[in-house]
Amino acid sequence: MFKVKLHKRVIKFLQKLNENDRKRIFSAIEKLEDPFSQPYEKVKGRKDLYKIRVGDYRIIYRVDKEDKIVSVHLVDKRERAYNRL
Repeated sequence: MFKVKLHKRVIKFLQKLNENDRKRIFSAIEKLEDPFSQPYEKVKGRKDLYKIRVGDYRIIYRVDKEDKIVSVHLVDKRERAYNRL
């Protein structure tokens, strides 16, 4: 199992969401404790970043296999997420 760390801007963004979307995103983030057990894609042009889709939202994260840490860097709507990297 990996430890999941959230960037402070992710926490701030999640606080602004409605409860239903927040629950769906938290559920996906919890599954990142085993980051390669679910469908994932690499972010194009970024060899060390991965993404998962939750409805209209994207969760962008990095996996440190050596230290067993998943760092969630960004959660945002698809149309804004990739511009904010």
